[in-house]
Amino acid sequence: MTQLANDNTPYNPKMGDGSRGLVQYVKEGAQTAGLFGSLNGVNYQLIHTFDASDIKELALPPFILISGAVGSVTPVTDGSKCYISETR
Repeated sequence: MTQLANDNTPYNPKMGDGSRGLVQYVKEGAQTAGLFGSLNGVNYQLIHTFDASDIKELALPPFILISGAVGSVTPVTDGSKCYISETR
């Protein structure tokens, strides 16, 4: 299981195209977080919004990151954590 960096460092899932995964968000503060994904590592789009602790199964794009906001990519600063478990 991998913890996504709170500083917007993109994570590249290792299972390749078509991989799926479980995403667990552990909310520790007041921020509403956004899970963003990209096919090219440059243009990121919002995949899911977390306003509470949650677990979701998702198709994983080649690049993913967690953001402390849903309207833009900003660092998570409230101590919350996001974990990825690739399942295929």
